[in-house]
Amino acid sequence: MKELVLVIAGTTMMIKADQEAGLLLPPLRDLFSGFLKKKLSHNDNAVTINLYYEYSVALRKFKAEPIILSTNKDRETTRIINHIARRYPISEKTLLVGFLNGVLAYNVHSREAHIFLFRSKGKNLLIGSLYKLLFVFTAIVMAQQKKLLVHGAGLLIKSQGNLFIGASGAGKTTVAGYVQKEDVLSDDATVVEKKGGLFRIYSSPFSQVDIGEKKGANHHLKKAVLKRIIFLKKGESLALKPRDRHSALAELLSLHIHSFALMDRELKTSAFNFCCDLCASIPSFDLHFQKNDGFLSLL
Repeated sequence: MKELVLVIAGTTMMIKADQEAGLLLPPLRDLFSGFLKKKLSHNDNAVTINLYYEYSVALRKFKAEPIILSTNKDRETTRIINHIARRYPISEKTLLVGFLNGVLAYNVHSREAHIFLFRSKGKNLLIGSLYKLLFVFTAIVMAQQKKLLVHGAGLLIKSQGNLFIGASGAGKTTVAGYVQKEDVLSDDATVVEKKGGLFRIYSSPFSQVDIGEKKGANHHLKKAVLKRIIFLKKGESLALKPRDRHSALAELLSLHIHSFALMDRELKTSAFNFCCDLCASIPSFDLHFQKNDGFLSLL
């Protein structure tokens, strides 16, 4: 087995790949540069992802949107699940997520998951499938550890942590482009944690642009105390307006928690309580802005 160790927001994850899947680890090293660790230490309480690729097995490709799988769905889905069950213990409570050429199987609250990759008719998207399933797994694991992977850009502005939130196309990557690269924790998936009475934001390797750009070895250590939550609104004029915590909470929960729909009841309850605390503790604003750096003057 070949191994790759990731560190994201203080959480250590070990990917163990069989011989066939081991060929996918070098591209992952590029995608996760700045978040790699050479080997585990005695203090690491790592979660493990066992990665398998069966090139001899041709199965139906899933759609380009993560979906929860069930043996009740159809014969082909049951066939795929049976392939996974040969190596990973599956029960009614196992989270099974399909995406393109892969499936994530995870017994939530355990320390071990399984990603099964397969080929299909037409174009095979193995790296893309693996990257997305690792993203989903990270979001679930963070929620277990009382952290959240938020659909927002985490930026340092004047040494203060700011979380810019918005749907795809709202301008997260745009605002991230107006600060120094070293001050961008993520332009799309920022980790939020409460520790020592303070909310902090952490860097993550999941981005919309410059995904393969090489980062410094200690990039995973970047973090900041969170001072503002800012909801992005493109507009004709520039304005920063306070937002009440109830509407901030409603939008955050309904649209901006990565993989929230894939969480079980317990994790959703935990995420809800976390967001209630977050929105009650950190001031929220609506930022009306245009495509320029004028918004920085308001912060």
